[in-house]
Amino acid sequence: MAEISSAKKTAGTALVAVPSAKARKASASSAAPTEETLVAAAFSFHPLRNNDIYKKMETMMTQSKTQYDKFANDAASASKESVEAFLKFTNIWMKGSEDIVKTYMNLAQESAAKNTEAFKTLLACKNLNELTEVQNKLAQETFDGILANATKLSELTVKVTTDALEPINDQVSKSIRKATESVAA
Repeated sequence: MAEISSAKKTAGTALVAVPSAKARKASASSAAPTEETLVAAAFSFHPLRNNDIYKKMETMMTQSKTQYDKFANDAASASKESVEAFLKFTNIWMKGSEDIVKTYMNLAQESAAKNTEAFKTLLACKNLNELTEVQNKLAQETFDGILANATKLSELTVKVTTDALEPINDQVSKSIRKATESVAA
């Protein structure tokens, strides 16, 4: 029987029996193929050993990795931008809330001062008719003051909310634009 040496094929990882040079010479001189050459031929045929398939697989895997890297970078960038937008929102909201509280406190102080003056005016009334007239006048002034102050606080609150939400709105718009562009691409 011919000598068989073991060798590792370069295209695969399995060890296969390959006839030695002496056995190949002997088989080349005989007309019928030997058992060793048939086994070697059977092991050397493999449909996945086609280099084109490997190249296609490598291309697909490289593209997938590139797409994943792009997705990961985009996600990290979007997260960073979202955090920055939230921080801007928080800073604007806190400053605006401080302004609202200061305005409210100023209005409360003004109201307390007006109420003190109104009480003094009511105590200075000499008769019931004068008291009724002063009370009606003070009630109208108080009602007008409440409406003016409520309008002032409402406008300030709307302004603070609008200004604070602007960075969030910009970030959402930017994210929607990026998503639309990536879907279109």
